[in-house]
Amino acid sequence: MRKIINLIVLIFLLTLSVGCSSDKKLNELTKEEKVEDFDYFINTMKNNYCNFDAFYNTFNIEYLDLYEVLKEKIENSDNNKEFYDVMNFSISLLKDDHTNLAEPSDIDWYKSVYNGTYQGDILNDEKVTSKNEAWKMYLNKFDNLNSVYKEFNDKASDSNIDNVETKIIDEDIAYLKIKIFMKFTNEDTEKIKKLYKDINNYNNYIIDIRGNGGGDSLLWRAHIVKPIVNNIYESTTYALHKDGKITNDYYSSNHIDLKDIKKFPNKDILKKVKNIDDYKYYSEYNLKFTNESIWEGEKNKNAYNGNIYLLVDKGSFSSSEGFAVFCKNSGWATVVGNENSGGQGIGVDPILFSLPNSGLVIRSTSEKGLNKDGSSNTEEGTSLDLYMNSLDDLIEYIKKEK
Repeated sequence: MRKIINLIVLIFLLTLSVGCSSDKKLNELTKEEKVEDFDYFINTMKNNYCNFDAFYNTFNIEYLDLYEVLKEKIENSDNNKEFYDVMNFSISLLKDDHTNLAEPSDIDWYKSVYNGTYQGDILNDEKVTSKNEAWKMYLNKFDNLNSVYKEFNDKASDSNIDNVETKIIDEDIAYLKIKIFMKFTNEDTEKIKKLYKDINNYNNYIIDIRGNGGGDSLLWRAHIVKPIVNNIYESTTYALHKDGKITNDYYSSNHIDLKDIKKFPNKDILKKVKNIDDYKYYSEYNLKFTNESIWEGEKNKNAYNGNIYLLVDKGSFSSSEGFAVFCKNSGWATVVGNENSGGQGIGVDPILFSLPNSGLVIRSTSEKGLNKDGSSNTEEGTSLDLYMNSLDDLIEYIKKEK
């Protein structure tokens, strides 16, 4: 995910020097239409986005105070390409890996990911589909941009090779490395099953999710935790929400109860939240594992009784961060690293909305996840149980403990 943000900045810099073109299938937006789209973006974010404080804490300036500066850039954009670049840059300024301008060339991929969901309904709107197809054809005329996309996509494809690595470090330590939780192949799941078949031969088990940018939390729940859980492990997390229409519609469609923040169970942890009056609701997420099979009602025969270590870094983001949160809160594994994990692992998928004139789609973080002490999970990530500079240091520590 963080690579994508860096790519956005690179694209913005490259395209400043690219000449402009026109495409008959994409009508040139008027100045008024551009400003209307930009205002719609700003107002939607103001009413729904929950992490402006992270921007302030990084740059010591309020993001919304940049409105006039960015609006002037929108007004002065000479064509669709310049408008697109300014919108892209405006969003990437937030440096939020769950908040971005959805590339028109990626809309079909987003559709496949969000098929049958609230986000899918937005993406499948006829106007959104047709306008993004026109944008894709229009942007394809910029060769420099295409070359960057191709290089990125090639590298992304290469990085998915050997997504799961398992090995036995010594007679006492088993090891699992997961590069990303986007999708497990049959080969991936078989590797884990093979490791788990004899997992109790080893007193220590290291799960390495450093650099893992996330994906689908169900993968680590179903294939990593559930098969070997030996007791009851629970994690309860909270997230805050604004009172925006998109927020209300999205959570209602997902049957998630938004509760009045006045009824928040522990008011003390809210003292750390900046601009707490901006938030009207909170949601509660409960995750529980037992050694009883959900489907069969039988005790898990492969329950693991050794020591489990989860190795993290700033690249452990989104659903990987969710894994770290679960381990920290439940005690299922010891969270290890030389820096906290990457954050944004609490809650549900980002929201999507489209701009009224251009049809461009914005993806945005939908909530503010809180750590147990009330700090922002987006900014702080999950704190460490054990500080270790490297995998080798952790291995040495385990051997000494033995």
